[in-house]
Parts: sequence; structure tokens; C-alpha cells
Amino acid sequence: MGIEKIIVLLLFSFMCSVPASALMSGQSDNAEKDLVPRFEFPRSGMELARRTRQGEFFDVVGRRAAVFGYENRSCEAWVYPLKILDDFRLSFQLEGYPLEIQGSEIAKSIAVRPEATTFVYSHAAFTVRQIIFTPVDEPAIVMLFDVESVLPLTITASFRPRLRLMWPAGSMTANLSWDERGRVYYLTEETNCLVGMIGSPLAEDISVMPYQEEPRDQPNRFRMRILPDEARRFLIPVVIVGSAEGRGYAQATYNGVLGSIPRLYAKNVEYYANLQRETLEIATPDDKLNRAFAWAKVGIDKGIVDNPMLGTGLVAGFRSSGESERPGFAWYFGRDALWTAFALISYGDWAGVRTALGFLAKYQRADGKIPHEIAQSAALTGWFTNYPYAWASADATPLYVIAHADYWRASGDVEFIRRQWDSIRRAYEFSAKTDTDGNGLIENTGVGHGWVEGGALYPPHEEIYLQGLWIEASRGLAELAALMGDMKLAQTAQANAERARAAVERTYWLADRGFYAFATHRPQMQIAEAERGPNRESRQKRLAELSRATLIDEDTVLPAVALWWGLLDAGRAESELDHLGGGAMMTDWGARLISRESQLYDPLSYHYGSVWPLFTGWVAMGAYRYGRPHIGYQALMANAQLSFEGALGYVTELLSGEFNAAFGRSSHHQVWSEAMVITPLVRGLLGLEARAGGRELRFMPQLPATWDQVSVRRFAIGGERVDLSLRRSAGQLRIDVGRSGAAAGDRSRGLKFTFGPAFPSDARVRAVKLNGRRVPFRIERMGEIQRAIVTIEDESLPFAAVFDYDEGTEVYVEPQPLEPGARSQGLRLLRAFANADGLRLIIEGVGGKTYPLYVRSPREIERASGARVGESVKESGRVKERVIYVTFDGDPERYWRREVAVIFKPARGAKGE
Repeated sequence: MGIEKIIVLLLFSFMCSVPASALMSGQSDNAEKDLVPRFEFPRSGMELARRTRQGEFFDVVGRRAAVFGYENRSCEAWVYPLKILDDFRLSFQLEGYPLEIQGSEIAKSIAVRPEATTFVYSHAAFTVRQIIFTPVDEPAIVMLFDVESVLPLTITASFRPRLRLMWPAGSMTANLSWDERGRVYYLTEETNCLVGMIGSPLAEDISVMPYQEEPRDQPNRFRMRILPDEARRFLIPVVIVGSAEGRGYAQATYNGVLGSIPRLYAKNVEYYANLQRETLEIATPDDKLNRAFAWAKVGIDKGIVDNPMLGTGLVAGFRSSGESERPGFAWYFGRDALWTAFALISYGDWAGVRTALGFLAKYQRADGKIPHEIAQSAALTGWFTNYPYAWASADATPLYVIAHADYWRASGDVEFIRRQWDSIRRAYEFSAKTDTDGNGLIENTGVGHGWVEGGALYPPHEEIYLQGLWIEASRGLAELAALMGDMKLAQTAQANAERARAAVERTYWLADRGFYAFATHRPQMQIAEAERGPNRESRQKRLAELSRATLIDEDTVLPAVALWWGLLDAGRAESELDHLGGGAMMTDWGARLISRESQLYDPLSYHYGSVWPLFTGWVAMGAYRYGRPHIGYQALMANAQLSFEGALGYVTELLSGEFNAAFGRSSHHQVWSEAMVITPLVRGLLGLEARAGGRELRFMPQLPATWDQVSVRRFAIGGERVDLSLRRSAGQLRIDVGRSGAAAGDRSRGLKFTFGPAFPSDARVRAVKLNGRRVPFRIERMGEIQRAIVTIEDESLPFAAVFDYDEGTEVYVEPQPLEPGARSQGLRLLRAFANADGLRLIIEGVGGKTYPLYVRSPREIERASGARVGESVKESGRVKERVIYVTFDGDPERYWRREVAVIFKPARGAKGE
């Protein structure tokens, strides 16, 4: 341990000293007195349940404590920033039975709710429900055992005491002692500042070694004996607490939690019910997507962590730590928090956004740079000076500016921007100075990594990912500077944005290949060594080529970041999206970082082939921004389905590029992965955004062909909450708008509404009516769609806008179900464009497979070039639906692209050819 840590802990020891008489306060010899009388468990209204699966991750997370574990295996307990214990396991023994039954062998089901997780252990003679919850604002964990048994039952809990500070601080060796009167273990260290406790009113220690014995590597164990009559009246609690403020604080917390378990459980329920009741709610025809959206809000909210030494901010993600002190990425990351901030803004959690941004401002470097990561033990180390991680990235700083601008556009919170203005300005000026050669592009060299942190593509000089952030940061700063009255800075920032856009097109676009390159590069004397893994020889050859290159011309997912904000040339974006949506980049479960066709591709590499839900969200946003809803929807649904694949309700960090399987070291509850369910649904598919400081609401939906309705409640804009609903019927689309909970006739307080629902390219919009009266509209075409755009100002709420139109042609593909361990096999629908002559499709599929596509149109299909037309005709309500079948020849190990032309029969009365 370094001298700095020792000094800090010695200082803590003075703070943490308490008189011995205080340590036993509240203890009782009457075990039954401290049991929990049975109570009806309230519910927040959300639950996911199934049979247990060996090795699937689960967590139970609050603001100050967490349990991380794996189904049918062990778990560990954290009270931030301390790992209290790990290898926690249960076993059961019936009176008169010589056999000790391991909990891992009889754990039959898991039920996950936002407020608690329940495991059911089932045996012919008993059923035990283990209910685990972390009180939202307490440094504590509670386990309740609901026992039904025909015989007296003994539950034995085993664990390994740790009392280890989260990486990188470590701590001194923990001491374990048993307090027989209190029926509790104390985990302490030499300063008596860091303390953990675990106990139960029924606990009996059966493992603490006498002092004179040699220490041995074996778990500690305690047992709880429950009589059938006792079980009928009580729940059996186990409480775990931790403290960095000494034994007195830990003991007070333990007593307080043990004495108020029903109240704390109800508080959890109320908290998570309010999270759903007070933020954005979306109802679509797809119940699975609706549930994924609701769970994503929970997953993000659980990423807000209150550390007693650092404050409250957003952490990156959760996984068990194993033998280490690194529980996934359960500490603070700048870029993770900032990518997540767009989701918080989307569902209206203004306080959560301010918390995340305020935390980063608190630790901003004097020159304006925003931290990349802050360990939960940073206060006990020389984190910001002695370790390289705090300032490792270049992207958090422009993202910080973007997030503030995005928050202001939606909320109109001028006071917050004013308080943060010096911090925002310094962050922008820091990034601006990193364009050292004056070419309009900010640099990674000497500043930090952008997206790629190491390996084959590292180090880039100017990554296209970073340029997308720089352009949007400049546009956002221009708005904020004007708001703050600094017009000179506003003009400079706007000029920087335009100059960078031109430089991006000039520098990265590869016209002969149809995509944007990864990065500029400074030639290296030394050739990087290819990582171990598949196709190593091929990868090494490519690395040798790139070592001398000035442009790394790899096909990656990173241009999607610039597409998100509509920053790239529209024609070139069409070609780029063909790459991003195709089978070489997109799997059934999400987007790879690099194309499968690249010589550098390695499906097991962190950066060179793995799939990240974060990337998938970028692709979805870029596709919707440029009017390519089929690519957007396929990406969105890949992320939504992942909510139910592994850790129930949560989306993992990264998966194999070749098989639908998460990496073992993935953080299985990754906060920005949750965000990429929220943001692409709200801002992409629904096109729902607040602008102009909370004064303009834009609703630009691109609905799938099978959706005829969608509703939104409590969309946050400025100080308002607005409800919207959309319904489609034959030849008509209706949008209803009202204020959440408001009476009819309320004025919209100066709100401007801009509606632009998407219609098929061959539809014809005839009129738009506002509350029955005609209003002007304009048609804008982009990608595969056309929008009928209407602007509404100073209108009383509620009101209705009705679009009358002639139906057009729509195409859809059923989302590909995710199968564990499967290769990607779903159809990729890249483009569908209809006109007076017919329908043109660009699609990709696996060699040897035949796929159905569904065509909805008021016109009849005559024939299809390159496809077989099904016989049956289905009336979909608005138009007729036909299925066409497309077969792909070629190698079954890869995707192949095809174009299909669907020819319609001439309309009755039309002249022949």
C-alpha cells in the first residue's frame, strides 16, 4: 500500500473512532423480536420471471449497495466502495435428514422486479423464497427468507469475507469477528474505519476459527434454524451493511435497516413505480418492445451511484468481480454517462441529467478536459495524477458540450446552463486546441483515444468518430454561446462546425468503395503485432500495410455517429447505410465495430469484430435520421430483444461477432446499452424531440408497416408534459395532442409543434386538417420515405391533426428471433422504394436460405423479378398484403446482396404499355 493511502486511512481512523459502549446499541438477545412479521409484498408493476439458467448473471442494485451473482452459483455483496463479501451460497438441511442440500441444485426459478429479485428453492419437503433487495438510498442489502416446510429447516449461508476497496485502492487485510449476542459478523481492518457487517436474528456462527488456530482458506458459515410455526408467522432476514465511517455508523445502519424492512421495501416499490409514472411512457403494438423500453429506464436509473467519498453520478455497468476488486465497470465514466444522458433527456429525467453532468463538472481538469473514468476508490488514491485512466480519452470532452446543448434544447433550463457555462466553454476550448495542424479536424494524437483504445487500429491520428462529436459539439456550443450572449464565440463555433464538415467529406470519403474511412494515421516505424485468434496471419499482413498508411481505410461502424446528427452528405450517407445495415456489419443481435469482410476482423476481439449494443443504437439513429427505417428498425429490435436474453431486464456490454453469445467478461448490465433501447425508439422510430429551449415539439414518426397506432404519455418539453397518440386507418393518419393531466382548452403556452409523419414513397398526401380546418403542409423526401410536414403554433390543447392520403406501398420483415449460440441468419432489408412502375428492393441474405418478405399495397402484384410471389392475398385492413419469397445462392457462411423488382399490375382504366 502506498504512503498516500496509509495517510488517508490514518486520517479516517480518527474520524471513525467511537466509544465501545456505542457499538452494542440496539442489540437484543430475543431473536424472535427482530424477525420480520409476514407482510404483503407490494409491487411496482413490472416483473420478468423464468426457470433459472446455470451461469446467467443477475444483479440487485441500489444507489449505495449491490449484489452481483450468477444463477445456480454464488454471489457477492458490495456497499460502495467496499466489496464486503463474495462466494455467498446457501444450503438446506431438514431435521432428521443427514443430507445437506445445496441451494444451487434446487434453485428452480428467478423473478426480477425493479424493487427486488426472488429465487425459489424447491424440494419435496419445503419451498424457500429468497427475496433480495437493496434499499434505494441505504448502504445496505437485505435478504428475506420466506419458508414453507413440513419439518424444522436449517438454512446455512457460507461466504468469504473480503472488505476490499474497489480497484485500484485495495485495502489492508480484513479481520472477521463474531458477535454472539448481536448474531452478527464484523469485518474490520486496522484503522477501524472500513467496516462490513452481516447478520440475522437467527444466525449461529459455525466457522470462525479460534485465535490460536492457523488461518485456513475456507468460507465462513452461519446457520439459521426455522421451526414450521415460526415460518408461518415470520420472514427470516439477513442484513449486510458497510461503512467507510467506522463501526458506529455501520452498527446504526444495521439496526435501522433491520428494524424497518417492510417500510424500506415499500419505499423501493414506490420509487420504481414513480419512475414509470413520472417519466415517458410508450405504448406500441409490440408488447415486447414496450417492456424493453420500461426495463431500460430501470436499468439506466440503477446506474446512478452515490459514493460517500466522491458524490453521485452515473457508472458504466455491472458484473461480478470474481477474485478481483473490479465489478465490471461499476465506476464513473465520462463518455458512458454522456451517451446515456441522451436517453435520460429522451424520457424526461431532468434531475438525472443534471446529476450526471454536475458530477463530471466537479472533476473537470483545469484546462477543460472531462474525465474518462473515475474509480470509486479515487478519493483514497492519487487517481488523477498517478494513474493514466482519468484522462485517457479525447471523446468525453466534446460529448460533454453536446449533452449540455441537448439538455437545454429539451428543457429550456437556462439557469443550469448559466451555472455550468464556464465549464462548458472550457471543455469546448480544450477540444478546439487539439486541432494542432489547423486542418479543421481535432486530434487523438497527444490527447487520448476516441473510440478504439488499443490493438490493430490504434493509435489513430484523427478518428472519424471524434470528428462527428466535434461537429455536433460546435453546433451545440454555437447555440449555447448565443444563449449566454457571447456572439463572437457563437460565430466561431458555427464556423468550426462547417469547416469540420467539409474536412470530413474531403478526408474520409472513399468514393470507389462507398463508405467513410476509419481514421487518418501517422506512419509507424514499428509494425503492430496481431493479437492471438482467428486468421492471425491475414491480420498481421494487413497490419504491416497499415503501418505505412496515412489513412486507415477500414469499413467500420463509427461513421454512424456523424449520421446520428445528420452531419454527412445525404447521397454518401445512403451508401454508408448500405454498409452499416448489411450482413457484413450487422448481425441478428447487433452491429460489429468492423466489417466481417475486413482482414482485421476477429469475432472475439474487444474492438475488431465484437458486437456492441451501443454501436447498434448508433446505426439505428443514423438510419432513422436519413429516412432508412428498415435498417433502423432491425437495429432497434436487436437491442430490444437482448433485454430478455441474459440478465433479465438488462442489456449486456458486448457479444461475439460470430455467435449470439455475450463475452464472459462483458458487463452484463451495461448502462449505455440500456440507453440504446431508449434513444433509438424515442428519437429514431418515433422522431420525438424537444427543441428551441423547450419551445418546439417535433414528432416525425417512421412506423413499421404493421403498426397502425402508437401512443406516448408524459413527453417532457420545457416545463410541460405532453401526451400524443397516432392512429392509421384506410387513407387517414390522425395525431392527437394533449397536456398530461390538463383540462381541455389549456393553451400550449407558446409551444410550437412540428409534425412530419413518414409515408411510403408512392403515397400521395392530399390534405392536412387541424381540428377540421385545412392547414398548409410541405413534402420532404429523404431515403425511402416522404414526410408531410406541418407546423402548428399557439393552438389550444387538446387538438387533432388529420392527414388524408392515398395509400402507398410498404414492406416489412418479421424481426429475427434470437437463438442462443446461433450464427446470424436473418434477412437484411436495406432499401425499399416504390414508384408508379413498381417496387425496388435491395436485400441481403445467407447463401442457401429462402426468406419471406411481406408487401402491403393498394396495387396488385403482377410479377417479381428475382423472387417468387406467394399465392395467398391477405386483407390487412388498410391495403392488401402479399408475401414474396427470395432465395439466395452462394456460400452459406456469408451474406449475399440481391436486388428484386416487384412489378404492379396497371390500375384499372390506365392505358396499356
